[in-house]
Amino acid sequence: MRQKRKAKSEFRYNFDTKHMTYVFEEDKNRLHSVGITHDKKTFGKKNMPLENNPQKNHNEKAYIRNGIINKKKSSYSKKINKNFRFSKKDFPKVKSKIRNYKKHR
Repeated sequence: MRQKRKAKSEFRYNFDTKHMTYVFEEDKNRLHSVGITHDKKTFGKKNMPLENNPQKNHNEKAYIRNGIINKKKSSYSKKINKNFRFSKKDFPKVKSKIRNYKKHR
């Protein structure tokens, strides 16, 4: 019997990508997340710009990486980072990216 996916809403560091990520789902021993970066492009594709940097007290431009990251739990830090939060203007962008991923999987 297939175990259900569990919804999450937390920021964790991903050791493989070396970036902070927003984890939105857990599936067995894997986490699904959206990457956050300072680069305009990743792997030659444009990243989605955010109006506000999700890291508190930081003003540098931030972007949501193109695509969804699906890695084992061991690739992520165990500690949930409370120093990050999406603004009210940016969160709908993140939700639409997640909704689009779930619709097409």
